[in-house]
Amino acid sequence: MEREWSEATARSACGIADYGVIGDCRTAALVSNNGSIDWLCLPHFSGPSVFASLLDQDQGGCFSIKPDQPFRCARRYVDTTAVLETTFETESGVARLTDFMPIVNAPDALQPMREILRAIDGIAGEVDIVVFFQPRPNYARVRPRIRSRGKLGWACTWSDELFLLRSSVPLELTPDGAAVRGHFRLRAREKVWLSLCYSKGDIGVIPPLCEWGGARLRTTLDWWTAWSRRCAYDGPRREMIIRSAITLKLMSFALSGAVVAAATTSLPESLGGERNFDYRYCWLRDAALTMRAFTGLGFRDEGGSFLRWLLHATRLTWPELQVVYDVYGRTGLRERKLEHLCGYQNSRPVRIGNGAYTQVQLDVYGGVVSAALHYVESGGSLQAAEARLLAGFGNTVSKKWREADNGIWEIRGEKRHYTFSKVMCWSALDSLIKLAQRGCVRIDEKLVHSECGAISQAIDGAVLGGLPQLMGANG
Repeated sequence: MEREWSEATARSACGIADYGVIGDCRTAALVSNNGSIDWLCLPHFSGPSVFASLLDQDQGGCFSIKPDQPFRCARRYVDTTAVLETTFETESGVARLTDFMPIVNAPDALQPMREILRAIDGIAGEVDIVVFFQPRPNYARVRPRIRSRGKLGWACTWSDELFLLRSSVPLELTPDGAAVRGHFRLRAREKVWLSLCYSKGDIGVIPPLCEWGGARLRTTLDWWTAWSRRCAYDGPRREMIIRSAITLKLMSFALSGAVVAAATTSLPESLGGERNFDYRYCWLRDAALTMRAFTGLGFRDEGGSFLRWLLHATRLTWPELQVVYDVYGRTGLRERKLEHLCGYQNSRPVRIGNGAYTQVQLDVYGGVVSAALHYVESGGSLQAAEARLLAGFGNTVSKKWREADNGIWEIRGEKRHYTFSKVMCWSALDSLIKLAQRGCVRIDEKLVHSECGAISQAIDGAVLGGLPQLMGANG
């Protein structure tokens, strides 16, 4: 993908299609095709943003590395990895920016809590490069202190959190003290490294740059390549399938097994509209579909991790399911508006948290139980606690399927009866019967068969218009 660049349009021209994503399966950053990290939340997906220019170009904050002159750019991911390359071509030369979050295999390795590594290589001729680092923590509600630490780089602190920016070229503080910038000429075969490390409530680890950065790049490339090789799919469009799987993996929280619906908040369904919601959480419906995608491609470990997370996340609400949880299984996702941010291309409001956590969506039971069945059919096995978990969901469905809910589209207002919700309740019980026939769960099959039949009759009646008192408006 190539495009022309000019100073006047460099930031405003960035649409969603202009962003690539990098991550370490704990959080993710969006990098524009002009070399700017415009979105990053720390220490995890649903933590506060530290860069949010995606939602407000003036106040959100960013970390930019780009030529200081007009350029054309092309982008790619390196083979089957989440390492992103952006190539800048100017009249005077060519430079290539490599962005990634390191993945270190050694469990005893001393490393930052989170790190973004950026390397820019001179490919041909000479290119003047400008660096601009403007952190705006806590959704741009905090102005951090930025101090020089000499050879250790630039320290940015707020609360009990620390950013440490290191560079193999000199940088300087802007006159207002709110950002760090740098300017240098990059020649062919030269390489400049920049490392952004983050810690919270802990010591700050300072990894070395240059050849050590190259070693972390090779380790990260090797990890993603090895993970991608596990893909069992060998049909048409395999490269696209693997790229999609990598993106789903980037949305998986390695510390718990949760899968977030998105790395961002408040991107509008339509420009200028108000349906701008926070999706940096684990919707059970979406996560169950992701689990089925993983197991269908041969990534059974990811499916098992999700089931273990589900066991943990529902410990306080079992045998009932909530619609959405955060990456640690917490459910208090109070929704708030950030009035000081103008929103993506002026689409307000900007929201954090999501009021859907208070809703009832009965279809989630079908999504979760059918995903568990798919996991077993793909060769996975259920632990005893997981089997009890699923059987409990079946009991809940048997008791609640006749009730109204908010439906798959999370309509805010009075609950109604939705056909899709009833179908997915039937799917939950049908999947349980199949799991029981495999000897994976213990249920009262006679009762479950009876409830399956009752749901089926209700659905038929709704479709034929015979049960308006039960089904109401059909979704």
